[in-house]
Amino acid sequence: MASWCAPCHAELARLDAIGRGAQPYRILVVPFDDSRATRAMLERVPSAQRWQPDRATQRQLVAEVARRSAGLPFSLALDHAGQICGGHAEALDAASAAAMVAACRR
Repeated sequence: MASWCAPCHAELARLDAIGRGAQPYRILVVPFDDSRATRAMLERVPSAQRWQPDRATQRQLVAEVARRSAGLPFSLALDHAGQICGGHAEALDAASAAAMVAACRR
């Protein structure tokens, strides 16, 4: 998520529905950058749904997004072992979240 990503703002507005679609997985919002505007945007996300990784991990995630997509929005699903099992390179909604979970269960 980044303040300059218009679809990311829309995803945050439907975060509850996305979370329902992703069950039993949980949704965590990750900042793409450390700008003041992105930090302010993240403050509007419930704390239980925020993940603020250390800088090294954040850089790894940014690299992974760059490798898998042209940019934001981009979503990753991680399995119980913490391995990437799904990805979505467009704005996320409940149906696409459910599809990522289904892909992870295969």
